[in-house]
Amino acid sequence: MRLSRVYLDSPLALNALISLPKEIAHYLSNVLRLRVNDELLVFNSQQGEFRARITWVAKRTVDIELIEKMRGAHDTAKQATLYIHLILGLSRGDRMDFSVQKSTELGVNEITPIYTEYGEVRLKPDRVEKKLQHWQKIAISACEQSGRLDVPVIHKPISVMELSLSENANKWMLEPSGSDVLPQSIAENNSVLLIGPEGGFSADEIDWARCNDFRIVALGSRILRTETAPVAALAILQHKYGDM
Repeated sequence: MRLSRVYLDSPLALNALISLPKEIAHYLSNVLRLRVNDELLVFNSQQGEFRARITWVAKRTVDIELIEKMRGAHDTAKQATLYIHLILGLSRGDRMDFSVQKSTELGVNEITPIYTEYGEVRLKPDRVEKKLQHWQKIAISACEQSGRLDVPVIHKPISVMELSLSENANKWMLEPSGSDVLPQSIAENNSVLLIGPEGGFSADEIDWARCNDFRIVALGSRILRTETAPVAALAILQHKYGDM
């Protein structure tokens, strides 16, 4: 039977006794119906992954003991070989949630939501922090499901023209009018993928990308939805250069 995985944003150590946060305790006891002596996996990106045993279950409390270290934070198994920064135009409804979830499953390391000229979403300042917390929870859940130890960093939304990126990176802008193609091999493991919103990029934004050393790439003859494009592009990048 596959053990449930839980991310804990707290120090982990062998034989440690931990009282789980209320939200996680509720999920384990009331949703999964786990009981005393049931086992699970807990992890974070600092200390790695541990097998744990439940020692106490009450109405809003679940205590666990870490009984075996399964992986260290720097173990090579299941660790990414390609560092990917996804820059994605903000989209409406649950499209952004879907993109964050699937991009995390596909190994993205950073996500920067962006405002673009043709993008319809503009977050009010008082909503930004709530959105970041919401997307972070989605990313954590995707890490729990996919076996990742590290949770991607999700940055505050900015305009595309405000981006400041390393020169030592492979940079690709996904654009249906693009005439460039992905190369057969890459010299740098650090890669940046820039994908627009439903309305696509403006001419000025495409010119900005060219001036900042982006290759303007089309994946094929079809125009993909903004939530489909990251899945397709990341799968291709991981297959060609990464660990898939």
